[in-house]
Amino acid sequence: MTARAPERAVRRLALRAARAIEAASGPHGRARGARRVRDERGAAAVWTMIIVTTAFVALMALVGGGGELINERVEAKRAAEQAARAGADELTASAVRTGSDQVDAGAAIARANSVLHQAGWSGSVQVQGSRVVVTATGTRKPQFLSLIGVGAIQINETGSADAISTPDG
Repeated sequence: MTARAPERAVRRLALRAARAIEAASGPHGRARGARRVRDERGAAAVWTMIIVTTAFVALMALVGGGGELINERVEAKRAAEQAARAGADELTASAVRTGSDQVDAGAAIARANSVLHQAGWSGSVQVQGSRVVVTATGTRKPQFLSLIGVGAIQINETGSADAISTPDG
């Protein structure tokens, strides 16, 4: 035997021992039968996505719902203004002959209410001398705001117009 034979034998034994330990430990260095620890990598990413998605839906609801609400209010304001102008055009017969700005209250209220209802709104009409004041009211249910639990919204907008019987006003 050579002087190297005992070294080789020791190396072979060390290699066999290392393989035996590795085989007993399993692929990830844990002993067989040992309880596995749950891998939680990526859990923060899941929670982040849930929070970001919720915030995005809430912002979309607020922005979209706010836009819907503004559009409904503008529509109500336009309806009230148009109804007031239509009511202010209802002059009395004597006002037409004399050139004064006297509004026929009954005809003005009826015409203004008709214009309001055609536009899809209800409301009230007041005749104050030569001025007609119309308030358009209605309830609207915005689609986007319902995503965050907002129900029907009451809208009230007022418009007014003055009767003009001559081109000079």
